Amino acid sequence: MKTAFDMGTDVRSLINVPAIISLLEGGKIYPDVRPAGRSEKIDIVVNTLGINNNQFQKGTPNINVYVPSIKTTQEDGTVQYLPNQSKLSAIAKAILPLVDAQWKTSFRTEVTDPGTLLRDADGNWFISMQLGYESYNKQFNNY
Repeated sequence: MKTAFDMGTDVRSLINVPAIISLLEGGKIYPDVRPAGRSEKIDIVVNTLGINNNQFQKGTPNINVYVPSIKTTQEDGTVQYLPNQSKLSAIAKAILPLVDAQWKTSFRTEVTDPGTLLRDADGNWFISMQLGYESYNKQFNNY
């Protein structure tokens, strides 16, 4: 039986590759939560919304990509922070083929939401991608 921790580890294994790491410009891939004070870094956070305990386990992992905002000053002097859409899009497009329709020995993934632009409580922008995850539970005996 797999746990939510196992599911997160499986998804991180798909994206913890040189092609993605190079896009992070020194940032990191984190499980579950992004540490405070990272607003000037490009980071990825893989978190999970849970996994069931059926014979064919299903779960929902998220991949959240954080990119520093673009600071703009309006004509009236107001400062505004906008999402860096070009970087967010480039990283999302690099990740999607690595996690969509992947059939591995002990799990499979598919993209259910290719990316929704969101703003975090601290004002930072990120894109959230959601996956469908399935695993065969060899130890299942709840009949």
